[in-house]
Amino acid sequence: MAAKQDKNRRKRDPETTRTAILEAAKTVLARDGAEGLSVSTVAKVAGVNRGTAYQHFQQKEDLVRATLDWVSHQLLDAVFEGGDLDRAVPQDQLRTDRDHMDEVIERMAGFNRRLAEYAIENPDIGRVWLYDVLSRENPQEDVFYRRFEQAVQTLADSDASVDDIDVEVQSVMTLTGYFMWPVWVRAHARGKRARKEMAARYAMEMLRNSMYGVLRVDTHSILKAYLKSNL
Repeated sequence: MAAKQDKNRRKRDPETTRTAILEAAKTVLARDGAEGLSVSTVAKVAGVNRGTAYQHFQQKEDLVRATLDWVSHQLLDAVFEGGDLDRAVPQDQLRTDRDHMDEVIERMAGFNRRLAEYAIENPDIGRVWLYDVLSRENPQEDVFYRRFEQAVQTLADSDASVDDIDVEVQSVMTLTGYFMWPVWVRAHARGKRARKEMAARYAMEMLRNSMYGVLRVDTHSILKAYLKSNL
């Protein structure tokens, strides 16, 4: 038995252990908030030795920050479908103009749906993450927010959008809506299928609203045609 334990100890993978700790911290943070999180509590949920957990995260604050940064990367992967972790906008996403409106709208629709689905399936940690981002002196430090605002800026700079969009305000309003909609979903949807339907409803309504605050009037016919064929 002792030999087997020594063998398992030698096989320990620090990165796998760290991931298990972050998964557990995500659960505790979503359930109890930062006030209810401690390294020892997270270690117990993760099923790892408390001393091992402290080797990875010596302070509660370090664990909270690492967990929220990890959630941000998960958002990036889920919503931007991996994207580029140095936050460079892929070249195929730069064609945001009236000559490519079919592609632009299709891309916006997919983005809206993925963000709505993530927010609905991760409602509590999503709101913890959002509050943290909105509370930061520099929200651009968060990788997902930085990429999100960059996408809004790309659209605002294109000839497909109206003039004088306040990109920062638009980004905050949009993200707040996505991460508050799950409150309504939790009260009115039962089951995974219903949640997906709620995500689709929200995504399409956000797209429709683009006609009245973001996209130029001469692009509306293309957007209306897309909505008609997909609602």
